[in-house]
Amino acid sequence: MLAGFEQSQTSDVRQMPHVFDMPDPLDPDSGEDLPLLVTRRRLIRLALVAAETGARFQREGLDQDPVAWMLAPRELFGGRDGIEAALGLDGCLRAILLHGLSIGLDADPATVDDLLDDESGQPSPLMA
Repeated sequence: MLAGFEQSQTSDVRQMPHVFDMPDPLDPDSGEDLPLLVTRRRLIRLALVAAETGARFQREGLDQDPVAWMLAPRELFGGRDGIEAALGLDGCLRAILLHGLSIGLDADPATVDDLLDDESGQPSPLMA
């Protein structure tokens, strides 16, 4: 089942505290910033998903902001946002397929996992 991203765009921004809890990436670093230990592979996954997201939004002429898509919780990622989910293999694969096939801006993870399984002819690593 595809969930409408457009609906979340029209809701009152005060109902979206998760976006405002994020640090502003254009502010200088602070001692209050939470450090994260992330591998290079995970950073590359994040860059890959961010690039694919931006490319799709550009390709399709979508009015939404691809960074907002990355910051919003998604059914596709079990309620996690795209930034967090893209670090893991399952979230990365799901996001790439979602955007590559243009199958909406959110989707049921089981449906996407089934598509991943069908694409390779092998069991999806997400099913393990």
